[in-house]
Amino acid sequence: MAKEGTQEHAIIALIDNRFVKKGKDGAGTSKEEIIEVIQFKTTPAIVKRGMGLTLNLGNYESARLDVGIEVPCYVEDIENADAFARKWVEDRVVAEVESVRGKPDKKPAY
Repeated sequence: MAKEGTQEHAIIALIDNRFVKKGKDGAGTSKEEIIEVIQFKTTPAIVKRGMGLTLNLGNYESARLDVGIEVPCYVEDIENADAFARKWVEDRVVAEVESVRGKPDKKPAY
């Protein structure tokens, strides 16, 4: 619950996974996660980061992964929030790739 004179804003993550099998859309999941709720004394800036990729699974199958995050922050903290958001998105994409392939995958080079 917000204290008097403060506003609550959540760090929100969006994860979307879609599978294509032999040219036809297959199963997919889409979810939103609240990472943390933060209290602000003023209206915060919002840093948004996202990353997506399509994995070739062989045999005419593929998986599309999209991960994004919205991080509220004070204007003076935008660079730190952006660094946090970038690392979080990169780490989550790696975890999603591992989940789809069922094995560890190397972290993409950026």
